[in-house]
Amino acid sequence: MSKHRDRQFFIARSVFGLAAAFLVGLVMWIAIRAGGPASADENPVMVQPSAGLRAAESTTLPLVTGPPSAVASPSSSVSVSPSASPSTSPSASAAASATPSKSAASPTPSRTSKSASPTPARTSPSPAAPKDLSATYGTSASWADGFIATVKVTNTGTTAHDFTVTLTYPSGAGVSVRGAWNGSASGSGNQITLRGNSLAPGRSITVGFQASKGTKDQVKPSGCTVGGGSCQVS
Repeated sequence: MSKHRDRQFFIARSVFGLAAAFLVGLVMWIAIRAGGPASADENPVMVQPSAGLRAAESTTLPLVTGPPSAVASPSSSVSVSPSASPSTSPSASAAASATPSKSAASPTPSRTSKSASPTPARTSPSPAAPKDLSATYGTSASWADGFIATVKVTNTGTTAHDFTVTLTYPSGAGVSVRGAWNGSASGSGNQITLRGNSLAPGRSITVGFQASKGTKDQVKPSGCTVGGGSCQVS
């Protein structure tokens, strides 16, 4: 049994060996046929283009066949003949020059608008002073170079008002405010101004101030106004 098996293995190995040798020989034959003769003396064969293809000679190089050494040699380069047919397409510059350019239309002169005459600014009148305020002036103390005075302001209207009381003294009185309460006081020379805020309707307030004077005599205002209303000097 083992001899029969060895015999079959020998036959199979022989067959595979022959097949392998045949394949190696076939590959070597194909390689020799594809490479061609290796002799350097063999001249390269040039295939001339047909008469129908010579018109396109300017863009087609001739096909050169032969050994690889002859193809790669610089001495076997073939010069390309210049194109026999001139270009018939018009140049872009000629096409552009043939088209007449349109001259830009001259702009229409702009019309000068008439300048509007300046509108005179309207001066809004100052709000009218409330007529429903009254004041009473009195001197509460006096000495050689100073005095203390009070002004009672009354709102007889129906809405609250800020008030301004202006006291004018005779020329040469030389009065100057030293301090005030229930309001503000300012001024010197012969005029003093008293101010107060938001006096409610039907209410009164007494604004007092201390001032110096340039005379030993008692001084009284020669004029008194309160928001356009009356002012009594006592």
